[in-house]
Amino acid sequence: MKNYNIYKHSDGKIEAVKQGWSWPAFFFGAIWALIKQLWMVAGLILAYAIISSIIIQSVTPPYDYYEYGGGDSSQAFLLQNISLLIQLGIAVYLGIKGNSLREANLIKRGYECIGNINAVNPDSAISDALKN
Repeated sequence: MKNYNIYKHSDGKIEAVKQGWSWPAFFFGAIWALIKQLWMVAGLILAYAIISSIIIQSVTPPYDYYEYGGGDSSQAFLLQNISLLIQLGIAVYLGIKGNSLREANLIKRGYECIGNINAVNPDSAISDALKN
């Protein structure tokens, strides 16, 4: 069983947020943020992806550069590895803080925490909250 905080909006909508590590946030970052309506988080992740791709592309020599005796691409290789480490860091951060970010967003959108329930999944947590 997992521990869920239950949030209720004045219009009757109820959300269950699991406590602890968020695997969906870790693996799916920007997509997860978009689905959970975390617009700023999704925007920052996508902006980083675009900017880092542009920077890496700008220092990476063309494909045929190596065919004709071009130099090495150590700068591009280094930037790619740094970018991968940053992406891993972002994924770990989202795994650790994803559910907290989601809770803060729900509160900002007018939801109120009405309790904490142990349940197998979010749907059963909401169902249990409605019974009480």
